[in-house]
Amino acid sequence: MDVKLISSDIKEILRYLAYNNQALDEGIKQQVLDSITRVNEASEAKYIYKVFEMEENSFPKELIFLKGDGIKNHLKGCHKVVLMAATIGINVERLIRREQIRNMSNAVIMDACASVLIEVVCDTVESNLRKEVAREGLFLTTRFSPGYGDLPIEIQNQFCDTLNTAKTIGLTVSDSGILIPRKSVTAIMGISKSSVKKNKRSCNDCNLKENCRFRRNGVSCSE
Repeated sequence: MDVKLISSDIKEILRYLAYNNQALDEGIKQQVLDSITRVNEASEAKYIYKVFEMEENSFPKELIFLKGDGIKNHLKGCHKVVLMAATIGINVERLIRREQIRNMSNAVIMDACASVLIEVVCDTVESNLRKEVAREGLFLTTRFSPGYGDLPIEIQNQFCDTLNTAKTIGLTVSDSGILIPRKSVTAIMGISKSSVKKNKRSCNDCNLKENCRFRRNGVSCSE
């Protein structure tokens, strides 16, 4: 999958770095541009998704691990469920680790670049899928990931096993439920025969709200 960061992504990268409308000198700007280039070169973006039929407004047996009111409400009215996983690969993680030894400032910027890149990958996959279902007169919800709302992060193993991500895109899960490589995302979307309301994320519903880098700086990850 050939998805890369571009210069217009700098604004989002700076948001991850907690630059709140601060003046950006040429030195920092060039450092960010160099980091974008290196992360792009290391990235090996891959994704997989699978579509499941809902069974009388309930999850099929393969998705019995999807729990909580949040995901049920998100998929209300949907007749199909999409499980998606994406990663930018282990080489980006290795790049950042090496840079932590050489230049911590570069490493921090590269980490922000990688965070933005995996979101760009997910947005691209979602956009393409949205166009695909639209051609059939159908509608796609937004993404909903494990750890959001009351959908437990602990389902990551079952989620990845269902998509066989270890074999298909090289994505595994640690004993503590952390995705490996770290710059990876799993998400759930629904397909409906009628227009669906795009739910706006709320910090109050997020399991990470107490340890969120964005909240500490007075912003939201959805802004």
